[in-house]
Amino acid sequence: MDQRSMTVLNQLVQQDSYISVQKLAVILNVSRRTIYNDLEKINNWLTEHHLPEIQQVRAQGLYIDEATKKEIVKNYAFSKAAHYAFSPLERRAWIYLHVVGQDESCFLDDMKELFQVSRNTVLDDIKKLKEELQEYQLRIFAERKIGYTIEGNENDIRRLLIYYLSLVIPEEGWYGRLSGLESSSTSPGQTLRPYQLFNAQTLKRLRQLLNDYERQYKIEFTDDVLNNLVVWFYFFIKRIMQGKIVEVDPIEKEVIKTTDEYKGAITLCNQAFRTFDIAPPNDEVFYVAKYLLSAKVNYNLGSQLESQEMKALLQVVEKMAADFQLYAAIEFREPEQMIQNLLLHLKPAYYRIKYGIQVENALQDLVKQNYPEVFHITKKVMHHFEDLLQQPIHENEVAFIAMHFGGWLRKEGVILEKSRKRLLIVCTNGLGTSRLLESQLEGLFSNIEISGVTSLRDYKGMDLDVDFIVSTILLPDRGVPVFVVNPVLNNEDKEQLLKKVNSLFEYSSEHQVYSVDTVMDMINRYASIEDDEALRQELRRYLHAPLKVESEARKPNLYELLPANRIVLKKQMENWQDAIKAAAEPLLKQGYILDNYITKMIRNVSKDGPYIVISELFALPHASPEDGVNKTGMSMLHLEEPVDILGKTASVIIVLASWDNEQHLKALSQLTKLFTDKARKQKMIETTDKRQIIKLLHAQA
Repeated sequence: MDQRSMTVLNQLVQQDSYISVQKLAVILNVSRRTIYNDLEKINNWLTEHHLPEIQQVRAQGLYIDEATKKEIVKNYAFSKAAHYAFSPLERRAWIYLHVVGQDESCFLDDMKELFQVSRNTVLDDIKKLKEELQEYQLRIFAERKIGYTIEGNENDIRRLLIYYLSLVIPEEGWYGRLSGLESSSTSPGQTLRPYQLFNAQTLKRLRQLLNDYERQYKIEFTDDVLNNLVVWFYFFIKRIMQGKIVEVDPIEKEVIKTTDEYKGAITLCNQAFRTFDIAPPNDEVFYVAKYLLSAKVNYNLGSQLESQEMKALLQVVEKMAADFQLYAAIEFREPEQMIQNLLLHLKPAYYRIKYGIQVENALQDLVKQNYPEVFHITKKVMHHFEDLLQQPIHENEVAFIAMHFGGWLRKEGVILEKSRKRLLIVCTNGLGTSRLLESQLEGLFSNIEISGVTSLRDYKGMDLDVDFIVSTILLPDRGVPVFVVNPVLNNEDKEQLLKKVNSLFEYSSEHQVYSVDTVMDMINRYASIEDDEALRQELRRYLHAPLKVESEARKPNLYELLPANRIVLKKQMENWQDAIKAAAEPLLKQGYILDNYITKMIRNVSKDGPYIVISELFALPHASPEDGVNKTGMSMLHLEEPVDILGKTASVIIVLASWDNEQHLKALSQLTKLFTDKARKQKMIETTDKRQIIKLLHAQA
């Protein structure tokens, strides 16, 4: 077999269920025909070694039985290290990392050996790498007897270093790969060649130093961040040992000096530099402090709210939380806790943006695709954060914050039943992501109790009193079934997870009436079974297909929640109380709300002020679902002459009544787009034609 065929075989060996030809083609970026050619080569190889061929099940996909997998791994020295095919992007990233981080000179032949490719392939990679480096004002060039060198500002070199590291994070995460490097049982042949750049003892020492830092300052980094810091600091030390030192702006230094992270950086650097026998450059201490400040943590028992920066950030968080509740027309039941957790997340984001530390968020597209309304509202409240930083916020950071809001939004009102299977969630991405994953699983498994969310490090030492685990990364085997998922689940992910859990516990429904035991009895009457348990498991997979996962309850459009018969036009109103009553009257008459809901809306404004005026001349009065909502809907009052609402004026008053915290979000998102479009907003205010209003509402759907 050639290298690609071995890669296909590796994919099949790694799978714990079926995989389609189409999916293999996407993974390897080749045609379906190419995959079929590779499968033929693999089957020939399997036959030569007296092993069963690849199995294919209609509508399911390809698989290799467990016994054959074990045979391949055990007897044919089959490992991913030997057969991994690097993409061109991965090769460019590794070339850069080896040039900037290797102790010895790096020549063209070294790169050929690194990836097992031709000279021309490497030259083509370097040509494209040169083009990428130009954007950072860097250049790569080769000198005889010296090899390849990267030239440019050291700050830019390290910024790009972190970017390329984000492109080559292993599937199992840095933790799994670095643990393998640190293990004495791992031979060099089992490690992908590029990873041999790392020194296991150095990595282990850096991890120990960061663990000491956590204990001293009473914090806990998220698992992903800890592993990133280990790798980043490893390369920083390599650069210092090469005499490549960064420069930190003097004004930045004055700010950094006031933080606990700077004190921690002094201790951390002194210990690290002593270990590697290098003098600690002063600017490097400040540079390390930047990364400690930008690191996401699960908790922080220290108090830094005394600093002016943290006070300003707390005010931003409070405004963002208030606006989010306003625009989403909901009220969080635990606002203080939500604000503290959001502050915990925004602090590292603040320093990341301030110091230009770019961290890729692979979940951005998934968040935008699966939670568009939450993402839109989050983006709308980001202006408070942007004002503080005096620069726009990248959508990577918006997605992180949207996950935090989304998790809180979906967390409320969960009631657990007794006598159910228990599930533990292991998540390495931090609070916002883990909360969002938890809420998705709560919706997916109504008959399963979620016992909690834990980090990878806590998982390794905790007692496991659960039936199965859902994790965002591969975990060390502790005798409990583990299902690895994306932190943000789309419908296909949900179906696959349901299928695996159904297979594990033999859950059935009115549409799943087949019993594995009954089928096994029938087979036993007419045939001999060689592997009882393997057949039983295969039958579970086939018979207990999951219920079709529907998209989350379809959220209605703006024009569906606000039809023509609930739009009222008047010339003027005497006062704002009467205006709210007139705006709410269609909902009351049609049975969407009770009288108490109107009373509560008026009481809220009297108590909290004109917060319902969410945009100039637009008001959105609302109360909580329990205040008298029968079903979700909207009604509108359009005034030719604005009414005064405790110092603010409104011409358009839209009453929102929502049965829950989510059903109205799509319509609300469309509404906010309408009043943020100045031209359409002006048309809405100026028109006295109901048909024109309806046309404007329909245009947003």
